[in-house]
Parts: sequence; structure tokens; C-alpha cells
Amino acid sequence: MESIPEANGVITVNIANSFGVNRAHDKNKSSKSSIKFGSTTKGIEVPPEQAIQMIEKSSKPLKKIKKGIFISYSPDAGFKERAFVSDLVRQLKENNMADDIWFDKDESCMDSPIWFSQRMEAAEKCQAAILVLSDTYFTCPVSVYEARTLYIRQETDQQSVTVFSILYSELVKTEIPAHYHQKLLPDTVDLTLPALRKLSVAEKTSVVLSSVMENLEKFAVINTPPSTIDDVEPQFNGEYKEKKICQWTVSNLQEWLHSLGVKEFYRQSLAERMVDGFLLMSMTDDDMVNHLGIDSRIVRKKIMQHILVYLEKEQKLADSWHLRARSVRAKPATLYLIYDPADVRLAQTFKTDLGKKGFQVIHHQKLGQSKEEFLHLNGPFMATCSHILLVLTEHATNSPFVYHEMLFADWLGKKILVACFKNDWGNLRPSMKSVIGECLAVDFERKLYSDGMDVLEHHLKPVRTLPGVVLEQSFLNKMSEGLRPLAQIASANTDLVALHHSRGEASPHIFISFQWDMHSKVEDMKIMFQNNGIECWADTGAHMRGRSSLSTRSSTSHSSASHDSQHNLQSIILRNMKAASLVICCITPKYIQSDNCQNDLKLAESLEKPIIALLLRFCSWPPDGASQGTKKTLSKCVDVIEMYNDKLYKQNLARVLERVRRAMAVL
Repeated sequence: MESIPEANGVITVNIANSFGVNRAHDKNKSSKSSIKFGSTTKGIEVPPEQAIQMIEKSSKPLKKIKKGIFISYSPDAGFKERAFVSDLVRQLKENNMADDIWFDKDESCMDSPIWFSQRMEAAEKCQAAILVLSDTYFTCPVSVYEARTLYIRQETDQQSVTVFSILYSELVKTEIPAHYHQKLLPDTVDLTLPALRKLSVAEKTSVVLSSVMENLEKFAVINTPPSTIDDVEPQFNGEYKEKKICQWTVSNLQEWLHSLGVKEFYRQSLAERMVDGFLLMSMTDDDMVNHLGIDSRIVRKKIMQHILVYLEKEQKLADSWHLRARSVRAKPATLYLIYDPADVRLAQTFKTDLGKKGFQVIHHQKLGQSKEEFLHLNGPFMATCSHILLVLTEHATNSPFVYHEMLFADWLGKKILVACFKNDWGNLRPSMKSVIGECLAVDFERKLYSDGMDVLEHHLKPVRTLPGVVLEQSFLNKMSEGLRPLAQIASANTDLVALHHSRGEASPHIFISFQWDMHSKVEDMKIMFQNNGIECWADTGAHMRGRSSLSTRSSTSHSSASHDSQHNLQSIILRNMKAASLVICCITPKYIQSDNCQNDLKLAESLEKPIIALLLRFCSWPPDGASQGTKKTLSKCVDVIEMYNDKLYKQNLARVLERVRRAMAVL
């Protein structure tokens, strides 16, 4: 490096080019850069430390600025609508917004398996969005999800995103949702007015720009000058052969048409209208006749046939695996389980229980090094499944693995079910809310695990209709009520939690499971725990379970009123055991034979709650008469304390308190 002329503690830095730093490649020094400071031209004087900082800043690569204006249109749009969208984007870029516009065509992602997720991410991160509305906009799932995402953002924070709506064509088959009018469509540019309907694409674009440009410029933070648009190259180089159709430029399309022997007159017609691969994908025979002036039937047929041949070749390419996946025939009774890696234990339990019901369960095996690789490794297996089952927990809420798998599953057109183990709706990403909000879900948070599994099985594998066999209405009601849209379940659960807090009810530290014959001792233990600052919950209220030798929780002879009461009680049991740190089981011969024992222990195991067993009546250990599942669960108890006579009861009561405190301290 050359010496830097220094005088009076300052350095003269030339500001002619990037803070006066001229970078020249030194071929004789193995591609090292030499930095020269000009002192002969007009410059500024800065201290040495500041000059060094300026050099370091200028040498660092610029951080890519996120594009703040999102173009939302229907991927199913026809040729004219796509031509309008393309021309609108082109005009915006010519107005110094080249690096502010997010348009999927220009992001080189249209042939990628993550195309859908990239559009949804752009919709939830943009500062402004331009919506091109038509019938196809409200029938295509992708654009419907985008509008829903923007609406959710507006509903959460009015200032989070500004929406500019353009009604391109009259809505004949669909209609705009009523709740969109206030938030998404306050100042819609209506191109269906009689005075504007017959205008050309360029004229419609000018009308839109004159209406939105002043407000849209507020979101242009980069103000990049427009890049020069290359004319069609007279000499072709075969570049189109290395690209997919959706990536073709105007020049690529012209070269391809030339290779087909299409006359220059027709090629020029397409070039004048800036037809590229993006527009070619939506072009029909009628479009070539009415909008492109191709009156030769032979030429039109030739173009369409070669487009189909080219698309068939593209679908056989290695990186087009996702296109082939859409045509894979799903296997019956095959489920794909989507979960976050942090929920692997819950997912394995879920998988085992579903397997016992006759389902084949598949899930991701490898995570890969990128989202594209992650989908490439697991997407083909997902395509073979008839249903997608999402395990929704607090870990899944913002999981990138769950996000990309869910959106890819929706893009494949799979039937999606949600197993809601945690109501974390408020923390879900807006784009996830828009995609899974209307998916049917089973509320495992408020429902007994066994009941939830029954609902899933009934929906995934419906009972065959047999002549002369009539199912109980209570069973049918239970199955139908057990499956509701996720957004509806989340809203109901949120209201319940708010009511729970408004009543000042404290969450329990411990859950006590018992049978009716130990009611008085359980009441004594509750008082003892509460006196020592430990909140506990036990079913000792007016609608206490198990007032006979067997619990009435599973009884099938309820009236509709008692059925609702029992359902509410089960929800309360589930909520309190979820909140508790550990479970205390009061073991007696009657308890071992009761439904309370079976259901509570199964629920505790599914929630992975530690269990302390209190022997309130003498019995062998593990207890005789217990099922294998009950014995297996009880064998995992963190402690077993004998309290089957008055002496042991009084002697070990303090031990119970100490053991509970120790277990809570560990947790």
C-alpha cells in the first residue's frame, strides 16, 4: 500500500468516487487491491481515524434492503390481466421504484418449491401492497391468502401496512368479502367504469399511476433509477434453452419463435406487446387472435403444441420434483405429521397412537441446510399422504420448519387437520393464520386426549354405513362438535382464559386424582397444601366425578343437559392438569377399578406430568386388578408414599408436603 500523505494530522481524501477511494486490481500481486488517495483533485480534510472508518465502511458489502411494496395478483389471471400487471410494474420501476417493488416474476422464484411461501412472507412483511382484483383473485387460494394476511395485519395494527386496490374487471362469479371494504378497499381505483373499461393496457396503467403514485412514493425508500431495457437482440445465442419458460425474457421468446420458423411479422407483434415467458404461460388461442393479431391457425397451433412439449420436458427436470409431486396419487389412511423438532416426544406418542388405529404416519426425517433442501428431502413423502396433520404447540407457532411444510402442503392441495395442544393463536404469523385459520381442528387443549383421538379417527376413517345399524345421536354429536375451524377454537379458548383470569382463579400447582371414597381425606390435604401456599385442584365440587363404584365420566345414559355438564367438567379437568406441575394419585382398590384412574393417568402421561402415588388403602404394588397401561404409568411414579392407616397418614403427611415442594422446585 502506498504511503498516505499526511499534513498537520489530517488526511486529504478525494471525494470523486466512493469517499475518494479508488480500487484498482493489481494483477502482479495475486489479486490484492491497492488503495490510492488522490491529493491533486479537490478534496476534503478529515482526521486519520475518520478516514480509516470511511475506508472500512466503503469496503463492506452493502446490506440488501428489503423491498417494501408488494404486488398481489392472481396466479390464475388471464393474458390481458397479466399484461396489465406486468405493464404496471414496468411503469413503477421506470418511476425510480426498481428496487422497492416485490414482484414474484422478477424475484426468480416462480419455478421454486418455496414460491408460495416467499409470496406469503412478502405479504406479511411489506409496508405497502398493490392488489389487482378480479374474479380469479377471489378464486385462487394464493391471492385469497394474501388478501387475508393483509387484512389480519390491518386488523392488528392499522399502520402496519397500506393497501392500494385496483378493480381490474367486474366481479361476476365472486364478490368482495364485506369486512374487506373498510380496511383493504377504502380508495379503490375502479377500472370497470364505463369511461375506463375500453382503454388499452397502457392507458389503464396511466390512470392507476396518476391515482396512486403520490401516496405510493412515500414507501419508496431506495429511489433507484430505472435500468435500461434491452431491445430484442438481432443475433440469438441460444440462451432460452438453458431457462424455463417462466424465466424467458422478450428476447428469449423471440429466439424460440425464430427457431420454430414463425414469421417475423408475428414475432414482431409479440415483441411490441412485450410478451415474455410470464405472459406466454397464460396465453390462449383466443388471446393470439384478439390481442396479438396472429390470424394464422397453423401458426397458433404450432406455438401451442410446442409450449406443451416444452412444459413436459421441464416437468421431467430434477429441480421440478415439486411439479411432479402434485400429480402423485395419495395412499389411503396415510398421514403426514407436521411438528417442530422441539415437540419430537409428543409427535412420537401421537404417531404411536395413530398407528394403533390403523394409520401409516410419515414425518420429516432430515432438516437439510436450507428451506429448499428441507422441502426437497421431505416434500415427495408428503405428496404420498392423503391427509396432513399439524401438531400445534407453542413451539410450532413460529417454527420455520412448520411454516414451510404447511404452506407447501397447502400448495399441494392436501387436506389439512390441526391437533391443537396449545392455544397460541395470538403469536401465530399473519400468513399462518390466513392459511390454517379455516382448517378443521381438534381441541386437545380442552378435550381429553382419548376423546380427541376418537374424533380424529372418526374424521379420517369414517364408520361405514351398514343397513340396520343406527349410531347413537350423542356419539354423532360428539364427533361433529369435536371438529371445528381452528380460528373458532382459538377464539373460544381465548375467551375462556380471559374469563378464568377475570374471576381471579389461581392456576393450581398440583392436581389430585382420587375416587369418591377418599373425599374427606382429599379435603384435608387440600387445606394443608393451601395453608402452605400451594394451590391444588381436586374434583370435590357439586358435580364431583365417581359417586358410585365406577366413575360416571364415560356414562352413555346422560340427558343433553348432563352431557353438556360432563363435557364442561372434562374441559376443566384438562385445563387444570395442564396448568399443574405434578399429579397426586390417591391409590385405593376402588380407585384402581375406576374410570377416574384410567383417564387421569392416561392424561397425565400424555401431558408428561410427574406423578406421586399415595397408598390410602393397603394394596400390593403395583396394584392388583390394574390394567397393563395403568401399571406401566404407575411404575414411572417419582415417589410412592404409604398412608393406609391413621398412624402412617399423620406420620407421612409432612413427607408428602416436602416431596411436593422438592418436585416443584425441580420443575
